[in-house]
Amino acid sequence: MEQTVVTQPKRLQPKKPRRRITPATVCQAIHDVPYIVARALIRAVRAVCHCFAWTWDAIASDVRANWRAFCCGRLVTGCRDALRSPALREVHHIMHDHPSIRAITMIAVTAVIFAAAVMAEPVRTMDAICIVVDSDGPHVLDDRSAERTYDDLLLRRSLGDKSMQLLLEPGRTVTITHGDDTHTLTTEAERLSSLLRRSGIRLGEDEMVELNVAGEDPAIRISDTLTYQHYVTVETDYKILRSPDPLMDKGTEEIIRKGIPGQIVETYEDTVVSGEVVSTKYIGASHDTSHAELVRYGTRVYEVEEGDTIEKDFPNEVGEGGYLLFASGDTMTYNKVMLCSSTAYYSGGDGGAAWTTAVGAAVGVGTVAVDPKVIPYYTKMFIQTTNGRRVYGMGTALDCGGAIKNNHIDIYVGSHAEAETKGVYETEVYLLEEGQPDETEVQPDEAEESTESVEEETPQE
Repeated sequence: MEQTVVTQPKRLQPKKPRRRITPATVCQAIHDVPYIVARALIRAVRAVCHCFAWTWDAIASDVRANWRAFCCGRLVTGCRDALRSPALREVHHIMHDHPSIRAITMIAVTAVIFAAAVMAEPVRTMDAICIVVDSDGPHVLDDRSAERTYDDLLLRRSLGDKSMQLLLEPGRTVTITHGDDTHTLTTEAERLSSLLRRSGIRLGEDEMVELNVAGEDPAIRISDTLTYQHYVTVETDYKILRSPDPLMDKGTEEIIRKGIPGQIVETYEDTVVSGEVVSTKYIGASHDTSHAELVRYGTRVYEVEEGDTIEKDFPNEVGEGGYLLFASGDTMTYNKVMLCSSTAYYSGGDGGAAWTTAVGAAVGVGTVAVDPKVIPYYTKMFIQTTNGRRVYGMGTALDCGGAIKNNHIDIYVGSHAEAETKGVYETEVYLLEEGQPDETEVQPDEAEESTESVEEETPQE
């Protein structure tokens, strides 16, 4: 029998016309955006709710199945059968019918529970004083320690006496030193008191426990006397070191290097007994980091006081000149030193010379008659004998004389009798460097001829 297959012609679906973008279509699209977003959110919420509902049904089904399995288990079935046993029912009837037996049974059960609570070993606390040493130094474990944090320790308050207890981190190697004995243990997440009890150490009455957690591994030291060092930083001011400069004018100074303040670290040792510091001893101090200020001050003058003497002569290494150090600390620089024969003269009165010098200045103590060809006028000088026993002191070349030639000088003295007793002696004459000009000096008139003073020499000694 032949089977006829009837084929239906394919239906041609009409093509959707392409939408044209016009202002109306744009406005419609903008208007539809909130509705599209709302439909998408509603679908997402429904999907999530379906997922949660399915998950909750699965969990509830599992819980119900587990509960049925537990209730039908051998343990629950055995307990149910025991409660329904005739012997237990008989005991229940006896307890219900006899109040005295019920009371005795309740008292007995209470006594057993109390005895078990008493015999159970409580969590022991450590009665000794505990000192924890960390990077900030030692401090006694007390209520204030709750504010601190440690890397290898936990602080817990005891339920009994509310004291602070230390819980050690497990797996740390701890070295315990008690007198001459040393123990090494590994912590097991336990209290410090439990660790000491496990090590077999019995604390004395006044002994303290020090737990040092400043190093890599914690260390415990037990003793009745502990010593610690603490450090105090003290700010220091710089010192001023003054050094004289013989070639700098007196009254002037120069700062060579500025001072810098510093600090020193003082070390003290504290002795601790029963958690209290009983004594503190000074150990020492570190190097002062301040830098002293260096100041150079001048000592050079151009005239010394009467009676001042030369302490030492410092001649220049090259050439003539140098400087003189006096007993007063002052210095004077000189250009040249000469060996001269010195005599004395007096001006005024009976047998005295003229009142006015060759340069027109009034005579007085300090006036020296010189040979102007050897020592120029107005040259200041310091005069003393070669052995230093006689010191005339400061003088100025202001006069001359007919017998004053070459290295011969005539020194003015205060009286005629003194001039006669001076005699002739060898002197060292230091020709000084000129400073500020003296207002009392009288400049010579180049056209005026110098007058000779009347010299009064005494015979040689």
